[in-house]
Amino acid sequence: MAARDPIARLTSIGGAAVGAVGLVYIVGALSLSLRYEGFGLPGQQTAAVTPREVLLAAGLRTLVVWVALGVGVVLLLTARQQRLAKAIQRWLRTRAGLVVVVVLVVALLFVRVMWPLATVLAILVTTYATVTWDAGSARRLVVIALAIAFVAVVYEADRITYLVESTCVNVNQPAGRACGLLVGQQDRGFYLGVSDRPGVTRLVFVPAARVSSSSTRKRRARVADRYTRTRRKTVVARLPGIRVR
Repeated sequence: MAARDPIARLTSIGGAAVGAVGLVYIVGALSLSLRYEGFGLPGQQTAAVTPREVLLAAGLRTLVVWVALGVGVVLLLTARQQRLAKAIQRWLRTRAGLVVVVVLVVALLFVRVMWPLATVLAILVTTYATVTWDAGSARRLVVIALAIAFVAVVYEADRITYLVESTCVNVNQPAGRACGLLVGQQDRGFYLGVSDRPGVTRLVFVPAARVSSSSTRKRRARVADRYTRTRRKTVVARLPGIRVR
């Protein structure tokens, strides 16, 4: 039995690593899908042609701050034998605690961004996981990781400005020039989000064989007006328009 422990440990580490990479990949795809949608592109379709390394980089970039904050919250909850987490759990079981949480959640439904509500829910879930399962429990780690990822994606759904890469590609046969939001650059060519007119953007593929030169610059861009209005509605006003995709 003891001889199997190292193998089981390596298997667990390998599974955790694969799961972590998968979560980063999914968060990257979701965050870029929301970004593309904000600029008028079909979000899921555009994310599907985005290179995997770009999706992973976007996932890491999206998660880095929220992971740091999440680790800080977990350390705070688990300090001194989970004293704070247990105190919160006891308080939530009282009538006063339940009333405060319900009032807070209802109040946050009328805030014009969703991430504060998502953060409160994530803290409650993290508190439950901290008290219920041991530190080494896979369930606890998975629940906490999903809670952090949930807040990160919801925050991306609230954003109205992004730092984007604008790319211009000079082409031949026939000669021309295409400029737009860089979605991906591969050996096969460039994927660009090209705006024909304000608020209307289409995904364009430029084969590498036709490219004579290209240039890219970073700039801060704002999502289309209709998405700006949608992303600044109260949470309760957004609920009827939420679609499961």
